Amino acid sequence: MDLKEYKKKIANLSVNEKKLRDLYLRDLALGKVQGPPTGYASIDKPWLKYYREQPIKEIKLEQTIYDLVFDQEDMNSLALGYLGTSWTYKKLKRKVDKAADSFKKMGVTMGDVVLVGVSNSPETIITVLALNKIGAVSKWFDLRASSHDIEEYANFSECKFAVVFDMIVPKIKEVVDKTSLEKIIVMSPAGALGSFKQYIYDIGNIRKGTYIPIPDDKRFLTFKKFMSKGRVDDSPSVGFDASRPTLMIQSSGTTGKPKTIVHSDASMINCTRAIAYSDLPLGKGKKVLVALPPWIAYGLGDAMLLPMALGSKVDLCPNFDPDSIFNNVGKFTISYAAPFHYRYLREHYDELSVEQKSALKKVECMITGGDKISVEENKAFEELFGTIVVNGYGNNEGFGALTVNPVNHNKYGTVGIPKYDEIIISFDPDTKEELLYGQIGEICSLTKTAFLEYEKNPVATSEVNKMHNDGCVWLHTGDLGYVDSEGYINLSGRARRVITRLGFKISAYTIEDNISSNPFVKECVAVSVKDEVEEHVPMAFVVLNDEYCDKKDEMLELINKNCNRKLKEYEIPKYFKIVDSLPYTPNGKYDFVSLEKIGNEYVASLNKPVNKQLKKSIL
Repeated sequence: MDLKEYKKKIANLSVNEKKLRDLYLRDLALGKVQGPPTGYASIDKPWLKYYREQPIKEIKLEQTIYDLVFDQEDMNSLALGYLGTSWTYKKLKRKVDKAADSFKKMGVTMGDVVLVGVSNSPETIITVLALNKIGAVSKWFDLRASSHDIEEYANFSECKFAVVFDMIVPKIKEVVDKTSLEKIIVMSPAGALGSFKQYIYDIGNIRKGTYIPIPDDKRFLTFKKFMSKGRVDDSPSVGFDASRPTLMIQSSGTTGKPKTIVHSDASMINCTRAIAYSDLPLGKGKKVLVALPPWIAYGLGDAMLLPMALGSKVDLCPNFDPDSIFNNVGKFTISYAAPFHYRYLREHYDELSVEQKSALKKVECMITGGDKISVEENKAFEELFGTIVVNGYGNNEGFGALTVNPVNHNKYGTVGIPKYDEIIISFDPDTKEELLYGQIGEICSLTKTAFLEYEKNPVATSEVNKMHNDGCVWLHTGDLGYVDSEGYINLSGRARRVITRLGFKISAYTIEDNISSNPFVKECVAVSVKDEVEEHVPMAFVVLNDEYCDKKDEMLELINKNCNRKLKEYEIPKYFKIVDSLPYTPNGKYDFVSLEKIGNEYVASLNKPVNKQLKKSIL
């Protein structure tokens, strides 16, 4: 029987027959029974032996995110922490129910898209859950977005309402008259800490010259005033609908130009169920530190809402500085952070006190992703910290994590195994077939956390969600790699061009499109180069039109100004170089390898960076 016939036979099995088959494969992987592997991951499922036999918590599949989080046996247990304050599930639910009522009284109804530009705070969690309760959609964007981006986000989804942090009010003011926004709710990072701490926060900003008052405009109001309009309404949520949009996330552009990724409640629910079967040390009594932003699916969903749904207390870092984990040693049992956070901890380990070093060894697990961690680096982390550091992998289209390394079987250099009840394969785009163990192809996932669509972009959606010969719709990641015989996924490179800067993924296309839009630019290619401060940063190579070649300095200044105006702060190239021509491969394509080499040599020769350093903190 060939692969196609075998897959067809499996597809025709009943639900109970499939469960029995998976139990057999689990026993086969554990060595309890004998049988030859086929060499195909989708058939052998060698990862089955690494899951829990029973989940941390049974998860009901047909429910809203609001219902998922508040389905707790003990509502008096701690759900949330922020800068020394702690909230129980009961207190959080009262705040959410009141906010939901406030949104309804403001005019937000089911299906409305509300623009959200905030960082980590209790009000962030309140906002997403309150909107979810009434069936509205929260559309998240990066705080560092330009005013031009914010205008486009609002208009593309016809947003009438927005919730934003005070620091981006100037950007909103700049474009609000060009949008359909009717109400803008303004949060303060210190808003949840009480009136006195809010006063101290405001005084500090006044002294630094960074205080931003609420505009004298009836469209703007504080989060406190917004909350005062509602009452605690404990009526049920709108109910589950797998086809109804719930969350919108701006893509980083890893599949081309940035797009709006639309998810339903099903993504969050299925993700929680899958991770409940992993051996991650989550659940009641666990203290989870989150040093990731809420505008990415992995930060908002996997790191914040999911642990809370499983009964853990989630502590939110107000910013994402490299020293965020270092400064909180002793306050958590599990952490979600980017690789650069753990690298900072390693570099400054000797600055920890004896007590902190002892506390670090009691941490049960450190989770990371978004950047490659080598075998040597992963081993060095664990030997120094005295705890387990697991690397995972995913994307916003898959609602964050598609894989995670098992804590008890952490395989260095890999990104782990698929989530429970999911399949990942290496796929040959030419033959349209699954590849054998060890063969490199495009990583594709048969996941239950896949997005619904790219907003108003069915063509782009069909390029990522593709039906294979087995009749199933697979999520195409655009990444190259292979599955080994133990079921672990190994990444080999990018099918699409992405630059990772301090854990944030940047599309080279975004930078190139921005620079090429200048009428005096003939060609532009952006590549990743090494940097002493930020590890990897974008560098842009630019070819000018002939008539501008004698005005290089003037053109470079205009390019830089346009980047600062149109790109997010972390997308702006740190280095620029105007060249007479760009190198090509024998096949007539840009030679990116040569450009990276040239770029690294150029950076090494400089005494100082051409462009300003990325700010350490967003707050």
